[in-house]
Amino acid sequence: MTDTQQKSGPSRAETIENNPLALVAGGVALGAVIGALIPRPQKEKELLAPVGKRIAESASAAATAAREAGKAEIDAILPQRDAAKEQIGKIIGSAVTAAKEAAAPKADA
Repeated sequence: MTDTQQKSGPSRAETIENNPLALVAGGVALGAVIGALIPRPQKEKELLAPVGKRIAESASAAATAAREAGKAEIDAILPQRDAAKEQIGKIIGSAVTAAKEAAAPKADA
């Protein structure tokens, strides 16, 4: 390797040392591709089908629970937000009324 090639940027080893998660992600992606290309035997399908169904059902239940919890949180926040809007409206209304009264000519003078 020439001096120009060495000075052009970090080596592959330095890049891997600085970003090990990229190496792990690449390995996971490569494993997924290889796993998708290898055919599954019938026995594996028979043994793992119930596990896959349980995982899918659990994931679905967890997603539903998370959605319901999120809705409950939003519902708890919304009344407070509406009350804050109402309070701000009252404050602005009072300020406008005070400004009008201050600008109006006084009858006593």
